[in-house]
Amino acid sequence: MAEITVKQLAQIVERSVETLLVQIKEAGLPARGADSLVSDAEKQQLVSYLKRSHGDVSGDNQQITLKRKTLSTIKTPVSGGKAKTVNVEVRKTRTFIKPTEGEVSLETLRQAAIEEAARKAAEEEARLVAKRQAEEEAARQAAEELAARQAAEEEARQAAIAAASQSKDPRDKKLAVPKAGALKAEKKEESPEAKAKREAEQAKQRAAEEAKRKQEETLRREAEAKARQRTLEQAQKIAAELAVRSEVKVEDVPLARGLVGNAYEDSFAREDREIRRGGNTSGRGGKSKGGKKREEEQSFRPANRMLSSALSKQHGFEKPVEKQVYEVAIGDTIVVADLAQKMAVKAKEVIKVLMKMGEVVTQNQSIDQATAALVVEEMGHTSKYVSSSAAEDALKDEMAHDGDGITRPPVVTIMGHVDHGKTSLLDYIRRAKVAAGEAGGITQHIGAYHVTTPRGVITFLDTPGHAAFTSMRARGAKATDIVILVVAADDGVMPQTAEAIDHARAAGVPLIVAINKMDKASADPDRVLHELSVKGVVPEEWGGDTQIVKVSAHSGEGIDALLEAIQNQAELLELTAVELGSAQGVVIESRIDKGRGAVASVLVQKGTLRTGDLVLAGQHYGRVRAMTDENGLPTKSAGPSIPVEILGLPEAPNAGDEFMVVDDERKAREVAEFRANKERQDKLTRQQNMRLENIFATMGQKEAAAVNVVLKTDVRGSLEAITQALNELSTVDVRVCIVSSGVGAISESDVTLAESTNSVILGFNVRADNAARLKCQQDEIDLRYYSIIYEMIDDVKAAMSGLLTPERRENILGVAQVREVFRSSRFGAAAGCMVLEGIVYRHKPIRVLRDEVVVFQGELESLRRFKDDLQEVRHGMECGMAVKGYNDIRTGDKIEVYEVHHIKRTL
Repeated sequence: MAEITVKQLAQIVERSVETLLVQIKEAGLPARGADSLVSDAEKQQLVSYLKRSHGDVSGDNQQITLKRKTLSTIKTPVSGGKAKTVNVEVRKTRTFIKPTEGEVSLETLRQAAIEEAARKAAEEEARLVAKRQAEEEAARQAAEELAARQAAEEEARQAAIAAASQSKDPRDKKLAVPKAGALKAEKKEESPEAKAKREAEQAKQRAAEEAKRKQEETLRREAEAKARQRTLEQAQKIAAELAVRSEVKVEDVPLARGLVGNAYEDSFAREDREIRRGGNTSGRGGKSKGGKKREEEQSFRPANRMLSSALSKQHGFEKPVEKQVYEVAIGDTIVVADLAQKMAVKAKEVIKVLMKMGEVVTQNQSIDQATAALVVEEMGHTSKYVSSSAAEDALKDEMAHDGDGITRPPVVTIMGHVDHGKTSLLDYIRRAKVAAGEAGGITQHIGAYHVTTPRGVITFLDTPGHAAFTSMRARGAKATDIVILVVAADDGVMPQTAEAIDHARAAGVPLIVAINKMDKASADPDRVLHELSVKGVVPEEWGGDTQIVKVSAHSGEGIDALLEAIQNQAELLELTAVELGSAQGVVIESRIDKGRGAVASVLVQKGTLRTGDLVLAGQHYGRVRAMTDENGLPTKSAGPSIPVEILGLPEAPNAGDEFMVVDDERKAREVAEFRANKERQDKLTRQQNMRLENIFATMGQKEAAAVNVVLKTDVRGSLEAITQALNELSTVDVRVCIVSSGVGAISESDVTLAESTNSVILGFNVRADNAARLKCQQDEIDLRYYSIIYEMIDDVKAAMSGLLTPERRENILGVAQVREVFRSSRFGAAAGCMVLEGIVYRHKPIRVLRDEVVVFQGELESLRRFKDDLQEVRHGMECGMAVKGYNDIRTGDKIEVYEVHHIKRTL
């Protein structure tokens, strides 16, 4: 290849001139500038250096071994007329060694190939032109000779006729004038002119056909020449790209044929075709079909394969791949595997960087934002801080309500201690019997109702008063405008009453106190007011800001005054909401209905909820298929402060989740997936923290006993409350392990899980289906149904108490002092003792104390007084004792007799 400048070489290899000059200097070549020339030898030296720097330390001599294995079967006749099938395996191996001498550079090979192809093409064209000219000249001469012969014959015939007509000899006339038959035959014969004309036309037609054939042949050759030229151009392009990258060493290559015709032919494929045509490639059975030409082609194959390998093989000087720098979005926390995916690297690479930073994590653990940013910068990328709830915030901003608000009904939550009459009070207001329908007469769900009064519509939320439903009361306080605190006049302020006050203060909502059960003789409202003032709830009559209404749910006393107080407080709050637009609100309760699927009780706070809207609630989204009010009647829409039940969500959302109506299903799916991933990360983080905190605390300790429980409830709120209550029962010695929990009926899979984990199945307001009930009977699984929460808690407590180890208590029965030690051949050392306290028993465990330190524990082998064996010796009497297995008893030791009592423990 001709010498080129450094600048041109840099353009060919797609490198900057400065980088190439540095590499030339590192390769040991003399310093030069951008316009300096680079020879072929210097290129080879540069390529060799770059190969070594890239790890290619292989020698110059290289060999390639090609192997192929084919399997076939043949049938050979054997005795008995049967054919035997024999498997035949043919293995072919060919080894090609890269030569070390006679090396030809690829550029020289390319130039020689082009020149050889051009020379042969020119010779072929000249041969065709000469042949065509010779054929045309021969045709022209043949036509001229035919015309001259026909003209001479015509002249001779005319001269004979003229001579006969002038002669007087009648014989000449007879000879000159033919007979009638002869003339008739002459007429039948073709005249020389017609014959000459016909032959001329035939010659012309043949010439036209020949010209047409030559034209077609010329077009075919031109097409072949163009195809050959395209192949040459492709080869030139490849050679130009590879010329500066490496050299190919070949010997005895037929340049034009090898590059154009055979360079891309695979030898194994050619052999297969020759075998199918009946040829012989091994040379054992004579010469193959095609003779000398085929032998010549076979002799060229190694060079052709070498050339093909040279053209297709990639060598050094490959185009450098620049490292991609990514902008990594990092939230508050991020999982290691997700961080690695955003940087397009493997998780183990990120873990290595974290280990260098002193953080030992797994790919499923979460790291904080600052640590993730350090990892991203360490790995050469850029970090971008984003809010974890960016998609959720954007969706909320998009669904924001614009417009004037209208007055909406107040949302009132009734709270208080259990059995203080909350539901009965609401029952009187609704003129319905709700409390009678609750199990045990206590509310175990958040009941949502809207009531039409003479002063307008009021929405009531009835919360449970039992201690287990703390989260429900907190949720009710957050979703409300006014809290009515119901206190029984005969019971006063109780623990759940004080808790309700705290929830109302935390939510920042006004409080109205309803002192119930005023119809009872034991009612003492003054004591209630005093206890409320101690809790910071000061009535208006005492100079405070809390309205106090004395009511009776039984007689209806004070109900109108309570409604009046609610309306006055609502007017002071000036409650408004935008009625138009997409609905937003909160999920009050949810459950799984066997016939309808997931059912969610929601309270609309803004906008209007309609059938067919796409609702996003917590981690789930779906279209509203149907809506019903609190009475079970279908409805098409619900405005602000109206509670409804909706159908259409794939699963029951968590109670307390916010819901909103969205227009784009894709955005709803993104937010739902984000919330699900966030909950999964939080759960993993909690589990990891618990393991790390407890791994050393529990080391060496005996594992606490556990009561395994599979819990199924009717609604999500009850599940949350019962789970919290059961977890609070756990102690150091025994704990409650909730293996599985869910909403809906007890299924066969729940029974299978309980069987594998040795759990008890607890159903709260749900039942098992037929398959699950039958499996429980067959496998003897403990299945229990409950409708009152404190009954369930009491049973779980009893089960936990049964797993507690009994308490061990010791009772000292008597103490004797050793006064003298005797030696006995039968018992060894025998002690003469005086009983100082209590009674010494023969068959009770004893301790030997020396200087008030226990030196031995065991039992007595003999207890005697004089020569009589006794079972007990009382205080103040002397006796002789022999301790079983202990002979080191000394004067002054004390022998203590005791008994052990095991007392059953309870929670």
